[in-house]
Amino acid sequence: MNVTMIYPAVGKKPGSRYISSWKMEPLPIMTLAALTPPDVEIVFYDDRIEQIDYDHQTDLVAINIEAYSALRAYGIAARFRERGIPVVFGGYQATLMPEEASQYGDAVLIGEAEGLWPQVIADAKRNALQKFYRSTERPQFGMVIPRRDILRGKAYTPITLVETSRGCPYNCNFCSIKTFYNRTYGFRTPASIAREIETLGARSVFFVDDNIAADRKRALELFQALQPLGIQWVSQFSINMASDAGLLKAMYQSGCRGVLIGFESLEPENLGQMGKSWNLRIQYEEPLQKLHDQGLCVYATFLFGYDHDDEGVFDKTVDFAIKNKFFLAAFNHLLPFPGTDLHRQFTREGRMLNSRWWLDEAYQFGSIPFRPKLMTPEALEYACIKARSDFYSVPSIIRRGLDFKTNCGSALLASVFFTQNILARREVKERWGLPLAQNLDNPGK
Repeated sequence: MNVTMIYPAVGKKPGSRYISSWKMEPLPIMTLAALTPPDVEIVFYDDRIEQIDYDHQTDLVAINIEAYSALRAYGIAARFRERGIPVVFGGYQATLMPEEASQYGDAVLIGEAEGLWPQVIADAKRNALQKFYRSTERPQFGMVIPRRDILRGKAYTPITLVETSRGCPYNCNFCSIKTFYNRTYGFRTPASIAREIETLGARSVFFVDDNIAADRKRALELFQALQPLGIQWVSQFSINMASDAGLLKAMYQSGCRGVLIGFESLEPENLGQMGKSWNLRIQYEEPLQKLHDQGLCVYATFLFGYDHDDEGVFDKTVDFAIKNKFFLAAFNHLLPFPGTDLHRQFTREGRMLNSRWWLDEAYQFGSIPFRPKLMTPEALEYACIKARSDFYSVPSIIRRGLDFKTNCGSALLASVFFTQNILARREVKERWGLPLAQNLDNPGK
């Protein structure tokens, strides 16, 4: 049996290359390949960087979809189904919008693939695919090492992606992750993670966990297992753990050199509205100083468009980000993703301007599909773009680069800092107005 696995692109502007920072290893596909029985031959196409061969011989097509790539994925599926080849969808979009996905494919995998994918393969072999495959409980994961041989010959960002946990116990109303995992949090053993990294021979690792230190005891055990490996790593982290000096020291000693922190908003009312109330109890100066003192760089993310945001909040937030010398920062507009509490709320309040924006061929990356309370959608869109431009301006990059404790604490780190900031500066314009439905059936560059 032959299975074709596809990771769809978000889109790109005609005549332009694909967004460089979006070319990370496709961990979901690599994991799916590792779960595939050894007698099944796999062909993998990464739509972001190569052309899909729609005419090659295959028995089944598996496509991982998210909201941003859903429209593109459905178009890819149609090409294969025209030839009578069945298509299986999986991923966040398939789980959160299974009825929608079923209109464009032959089967939908709802939830995590462990425990489901072998059954999909068995049913496909006997031409008896079910319409839906649904997880009834959280499976044990980490029993297989993602297959990286399927990436051979493809160019990705030079950092290895490793998963040590899945899910998040918090309840942010904008988040697809807490909906997908129903606010549960599962994790692998530290020993299995260390074995995977040793097997790969990886030196730079991005742990894709949504909150690597959500369980302090488990986190300390993980950091102890990582320490002998001599790697450098980054991951996502919650600011409410940053006052724990012992935890930060253990992170650094294990090779951590940076953390991604979702501040989301500096406005207390917004934090309450989004369900991120634990940030309300934190004075940021102390934990940020402790991160700095430990030599840990910060990639900060912010969300704009909640009900207490007006046009004055943007300069305040950019000034905060520059003052604290964040390594990188993201200034994103609020987006009601399908299946989230936020989308249901805005729909109930009649504030959605485009309730299924992810299926709209005219929708562009950065557009606002809902009605903010204190500004127009257009003002919100342009203010986010200006915030990114201001943060990645040359004076800001230089000012933040003068931080010799973290951002430029070594020659290597300084090189990474300036390279990534210059790249982010360039991508401000590249991302703006990106069409999600752009036809990408030509070689990616």
